[in-house]
Amino acid sequence: MATFNDIQPQLKAYLLKHRLPDLFECIFTALAASKPTDPNKFILDKLKEYQEGKHFDLSWDSFVSRKDLPPKRVFKRTFIENFFTLEDLAELETYLSTEDYNNLRYYFYFQPSEEQKRLAAQAYNDSLIKKHFKAWLGFYNRKKEKCRKAEEEWQRSVQFHKHKLTVRTFQEWYAWKCERYRSQQEAAPILADKMRRICLQNAIYTTFRAWQQVTKHASDTNKWFKKYEILNSDDEDEVKDKAVGQDFISKLPHKASNRIFSFLDVLDRLTCSLVCRSWKIMVQDRSLWTQIDLQRIKDRTTDRLVANLAHKFRSFLCNLNLRDCVRVTSSSLRYIGECRNLQELSLSGIKQINADVVNDIGLGCKNLLYLNIAKCYFDDGVLRVLARHYVNIQYLSLAGCTGFSTAGVYYFMVGQGLHKLSHLDISGCSQITHEGMRYIARGCPLLHSLVLNKLARMKDESLYFFTKYCPNLRALHLRHASSLTDTAFMHIAENLPRLKTLCVEGNHNITGASIKMVGRGCPDLVHLFIIDCIQMCDTGLKGFSGTRGLRVVNLGDCIRISDHGVRNIVDGPSGPHIRELNLTNCLRVGDTTLFRIAQRCQNLAYVSFCYSEFVTDAGVELLGNMQALRSLDLSGCAVGDAGLASLGNNPNFRNISLSECNQITDVGIQKMCSRLLLSKRWTSLTV
Repeated sequence: MATFNDIQPQLKAYLLKHRLPDLFECIFTALAASKPTDPNKFILDKLKEYQEGKHFDLSWDSFVSRKDLPPKRVFKRTFIENFFTLEDLAELETYLSTEDYNNLRYYFYFQPSEEQKRLAAQAYNDSLIKKHFKAWLGFYNRKKEKCRKAEEEWQRSVQFHKHKLTVRTFQEWYAWKCERYRSQQEAAPILADKMRRICLQNAIYTTFRAWQQVTKHASDTNKWFKKYEILNSDDEDEVKDKAVGQDFISKLPHKASNRIFSFLDVLDRLTCSLVCRSWKIMVQDRSLWTQIDLQRIKDRTTDRLVANLAHKFRSFLCNLNLRDCVRVTSSSLRYIGECRNLQELSLSGIKQINADVVNDIGLGCKNLLYLNIAKCYFDDGVLRVLARHYVNIQYLSLAGCTGFSTAGVYYFMVGQGLHKLSHLDISGCSQITHEGMRYIARGCPLLHSLVLNKLARMKDESLYFFTKYCPNLRALHLRHASSLTDTAFMHIAENLPRLKTLCVEGNHNITGASIKMVGRGCPDLVHLFIIDCIQMCDTGLKGFSGTRGLRVVNLGDCIRISDHGVRNIVDGPSGPHIRELNLTNCLRVGDTTLFRIAQRCQNLAYVSFCYSEFVTDAGVELLGNMQALRSLDLSGCAVGDAGLASLGNNPNFRNISLSECNQITDVGIQKMCSRLLLSKRWTSLTV
């Protein structure tokens, strides 16, 4: 077979550059597949199509139609390759550009380059590594599965062994229990006989002690009556003239005389003890000195008086009030520690209180339950002593105390005392930080009443600590805590379902949505005070439509509340039980509310509609028929003589306020008073 091996290299390069061998294969394949009658014309047509660019990408079947396409290649690749050898392509590399030479190498089979050989070897090595890795992985998985099964068998063996030991132990325990039960049955009669003897001895001892106390009391009573008879015995001269110098108080019963002396202050009582011996005996009765109130004579109270009273009546003094006694110093307060039975102590307003004084009182008064040190200036040492010695205290007031810091509050959580607190008042203690509030909440989990008034900088997170750690809260006071938002009241609704008293005043951040959640989350509310909250609206009162226990409702200065909002409370289950209702300065409340109150609130005793401009005579006439109503405030309302006259129908009124009611005349007042004067209970009328 003839080849082109003998032609010049330039000619070979030309033929390969223009892909004439591929064109030759395409034409020959088309002639073999189509078998045209005129081959010359067929070849010219195909060359013309190739010249026009219809067959840009040449392939062996480019000139063959779809219907004549053979199933496989007509000419083998070796038929074309025989025209050129590998050495031919190498010779042509100098006559062709790099791009053309690479294209020729692409279309013809040739020996791979060194790089291709390296890549092929690497691919082969990778395939071998992958194959061997899969084989090793299969072996490893089989080995692992075998180990797992062996481990499961071991676990089952261990479990079976434990079960066997448990059964054996239970059997031994059951046998021991049966033996013990038998022994107890045998010993029960013996033990019962011993218990009967012990109970009999205890009863004899108790009876003897009671008899001894009764005997001693009877002896003391006889001695007292003998002294009383001696003191009240009349001389012969006095018998002749009994009307002169007669002491009527000494002849009164014991309870009556004590009642008379109880109305006197401490100094007057001590003065009466100097009158005579009988008065001295009556004045020194212990029932008159269990409670000492020195606030009534705070300007005359001195250290000497406090020290003498505390020392003389230390055995039965239970309540001591030194509020605002500014002349009392620490030198006399130490004597209070001698009063072992003291339960209530008020030192509010006394400036000279320090850790030593509080320490002496705490060591001596172990039964102290109530302590009021409000408006006093002291440091963290006092709180440290409180947390150490005041174990049984239940009521603590620190209102207005600004001397201590958060470091002192830390003792609430770590100290032994103050954990039984049920009432805490820290109003005005603005120096307590966010962490300080957490210390108090963690240290006082039994709080029932919490007063947080005048804490303008307190945030929602601080109140959240009390709702989280003090779930037994029943009363919460938040007057002038203006920084609280709806988030704080949502915490109240979620964490304090047993809250009974809620007092909020002067907060302009809370809205009706949060108050509504409080009403639904705290169904046991009894006292509700929402005062001067300008964003409070009717929506917030919808939450209290299902509350059953409301007794006192104060919505003063909530100017956005209307008749519709008040109706949610009045028409609810708590409407017939409400005793006090304050709607002062609720400008949108009118006669519609009064109509519903007259129908539903039959037990209402105190009500205020101050400056409610839509309250007229029509509504007031309905209030006159409420027999349970005791106090009524209609100051600034559009009330006339007709409504005023109807108030006389209720003889149970104690107080009526009609200030700034410009439509009232003398005629209306005369008609009302003519009816009310028939009742002896009427006491006050303000016009």
